Amino acid sequence: MAPERGTLAPIKHIVVLMMENRSFDQMLGYLNLDPWKLEGVNGLVEGMSNPDAEGVAVPIHPFGAGETAFTVAGKPYDHSYDPDHGPDGVALQLADGNQGFVTQFIASRSDEAFARRDLVMGYYTADHLPVYDHLARHFCVCDAWHSSVPGDTWPNRQYALAGQESERVAEAFGRAHGLENSKLWDRLQGAPIFDVPAFTRRLRDEQWRWYSHDPGTLRAADGRYRDPTKLYRDNFTYFDRKRVSFATELLESIITTRDSFLDDAAKGELRQVSWIDPNFIDLHVLDPNSNDDHPPSDVKAGQALVLDVYEALVNSRDWNDTLLVLVYDEHGGFFDHQVPPPVDDGDGGKYSTYGVRVPAIVVGPRVKRHVNHRLFDHATLVKTILTAFADDPNAALAAMPQRVQRANDLGEVLQETVRTDLPDRGDLHDAMDRWRAEARRARQSAAPAAVSEASDGAGQDFVPHAFQEEFATFVAALREAKAAPPGQP
Repeated sequence: MAPERGTLAPIKHIVVLMMENRSFDQMLGYLNLDPWKLEGVNGLVEGMSNPDAEGVAVPIHPFGAGETAFTVAGKPYDHSYDPDHGPDGVALQLADGNQGFVTQFIASRSDEAFARRDLVMGYYTADHLPVYDHLARHFCVCDAWHSSVPGDTWPNRQYALAGQESERVAEAFGRAHGLENSKLWDRLQGAPIFDVPAFTRRLRDEQWRWYSHDPGTLRAADGRYRDPTKLYRDNFTYFDRKRVSFATELLESIITTRDSFLDDAAKGELRQVSWIDPNFIDLHVLDPNSNDDHPPSDVKAGQALVLDVYEALVNSRDWNDTLLVLVYDEHGGFFDHQVPPPVDDGDGGKYSTYGVRVPAIVVGPRVKRHVNHRLFDHATLVKTILTAFADDPNAALAAMPQRVQRANDLGEVLQETVRTDLPDRGDLHDAMDRWRAEARRARQSAAPAAVSEASDGAGQDFVPHAFQEEFATFVAALREAKAAPPGQP
């Protein structure tokens, strides 16, 4: 008997792109404000504010036209300005009905942060986010999608993959692979290496592929994909890079090539599940060092990535039966006015509420043009994927944690027929082409022996933020332990 897949039955491909560290109100809250108003969005309202340490209201405010990356005194802010988004910090931010964002930022950051206490109350608009604005007005905005836990990146990404989290097992991983005497050992304990059984275990290997710029986050989350005896070579590949590598372990004369997401989409060879990690820390002199939207990243780089994904799918022969989900892992410490609802994991779990609301847009020709108010969290991704594609959805879901079993899936954002009213995208390409040209010019050397005006361009030293430092440790450990193939992510 065929499983009940409901409105998900016609979907042949689900593509997920999970970005970094932004709240719903910071990225999409403007959709409730004039002159950008989109009817029905639970977003920002004029007059919203948070008190500072002295009780003075710090209002919401739009960023300036050129403020696509976070800067202090014209330079990207350093770690001392990065808003706290750990569990203790989030608890304080949510105090008194989400009234603690400013006071928590001041209390947890450097003394200089007081002068920029408005940082966490700023929001972007359509001028900063043209691709999101386009997609929001033509597809589905989910304005009740919360991060799974009131905390930081890695617990939330684990919930997106497995509906649960584990403690870090980096030290055990290091011992198992003989890294005790390596230069990495002192830093390895803090590396984001975990072991949770991901949803991919409930699918056949040929059903899914992981695309990234750096080693995939699935390798960080689930130990199965760090097994050096298998490595799942056909499941992990680059987003947009053709890489030729020498298979030195067997025959040095053998050359292997890896298709990218852009190749697979163009050839109509996407698998049922495509998960895309943005560029966390893939360095290029003349291009931004990341496009994941993690502050202080330039959000226009994130817009360019989203447009690349969207364009590849629209031009794919499987577009009519494809569902694209754009979502963020957590809020990054930035203001959102919606109080997280209570959560019941059915097992006396450690969390009493969901996390802070995050931006989420669902795209596709079967997606209804509307604002969806249903409660979703990252377990929704697992619920939707297994309902659509597991050979036995009921058995697959029964093997997952309660959070997944109780989650709402995305079936309700879909309609039965394929839409024929999809818009032209020419203006988006023009806007992104202009940004790319400007960004590259800013990263070039301005004169003989002069460094670029961009802080991450030619002649400038690269200073990673905390997440990049942590992720780099994971990548180094993975490579040294031979737990990822050479020439592959």
